Amino acid sequence: MPYNVALIQRFLPPASRGGAGHFAAGLAAALSARGHRMTVFSQDPAPADAAWRVVQLPGRTRRTAPLTFPMQIARVDFRPFDVIHAQGDEQLVRHAGRPVVRTLHGSSLDEAAANGVRARSLKHLALHTWFYGGELLAALRADAVVGVSRAAVRHLPRRAEVIPNGIDTAAFAPDGTPKSPAPSILFVGELDSRKRGRWLASEFLARVRPRVPGAELWLVSPDRAEGPGIINLGTLGDRALRDAYRRAWVMCLPSAYEGFGRPYAEALAAGTAVAATPNPGARDVLEDGRYGAIAHEERLAETLVTLLTDAARREALVAPGLRRAEQYDWRRVAEAYERVYARVIAGAPGGTRGGA
Repeated sequence: MPYNVALIQRFLPPASRGGAGHFAAGLAAALSARGHRMTVFSQDPAPADAAWRVVQLPGRTRRTAPLTFPMQIARVDFRPFDVIHAQGDEQLVRHAGRPVVRTLHGSSLDEAAANGVRARSLKHLALHTWFYGGELLAALRADAVVGVSRAAVRHLPRRAEVIPNGIDTAAFAPDGTPKSPAPSILFVGELDSRKRGRWLASEFLARVRPRVPGAELWLVSPDRAEGPGIINLGTLGDRALRDAYRRAWVMCLPSAYEGFGRPYAEALAAGTAVAATPNPGARDVLEDGRYGAIAHEERLAETLVTLLTDAARREALVAPGLRRAEQYDWRRVAEAYERVYARVIAGAPGGTRGGA
């Protein structure tokens, strides 16, 4: 039965490459293809190829958006919809008798601990602790709560289920593109953030390239780093990014915190070995090292050297990684959310609606 779904997501690609925005766009596309009417409420415009509707709310500014967006959402009339699916910033939403599904992409409490303490930033710690209060309030008001990983919902005092983030496995699948001639490590994300790309660059220069002459570190990032073997690719389009995943020998994302970590799943789907530092997303996607290498900071460079110099070790990760990636295909993710929608709509006053 088709549903009329209101999807709340403050930022969308390509204006933002954040994981939650990509999730909203991917889920809207997958559910639209299955016959559902999808309307996304956002402060960003619709992606150029979107086959789903976007209601762009005005006044997006980077500094004040987390405060202004909830107030904008509070003024939206959601009565025409069957279900409201929120991704964040919906603490003030007026339910209008419609059931609400809340997806948590991570835990602000865990991010505060991972990043605030590491950076010794009381401001960062206080900000994410405040965000956790909003997450908690929204989750307690929702009819169903979903986490993209087990860790994303571990601090909630209520039942939640896990449905992972999605990727287009067919688009990322190996297509015969050869690996790069030089040993290569791919990084995707901001350098000066919890992704820790700049730290990876320093480890590469000090401890990897001296042992693997000619090795390259490819940075897909709006930021830049300099040094022998470092190649700044900038921000790539989808096709070029998939090509970089396929050509790289290893993908490394040494984040201090990830609620899921979409690049891990994308690399697995591309048939590329993955290396990470321990964080909730990496542990979940890579199943504590079964599908990729997880190494503490002091061992990461050694792990990268091993992966770059041991072809058998890299190859042993490819087939299991491809099988693992299938769990994140958008078809499976969309089907799982359809079941959640059906359950909460059937339990709402007035029973099952569908396709209004």
